[in-house]
Amino acid sequence: MGHLEDVGMGYFAHLKTAWGMAFLLLFGGARLLIHGLLPFVDTEAGQRTVTKARRRMGYED
Repeated sequence: MGHLEDVGMGYFAHLKTAWGMAFLLLFGGARLLIHGLLPFVDTEAGQRTVTKARRRMGYED
């Protein structure tokens, strides 16, 4: 449980954060799979997914 202390979170807060990131990336991955097959669909799928993930991790670019 040292990781929880390192990130300053309790078990359930960490679970919520980790699962939120997992679902964001799963949904973004599905969007990218569709975009790969149909390049004219959801042309900003990759950029939006990465931007959202970076914001959740605390990056402000």
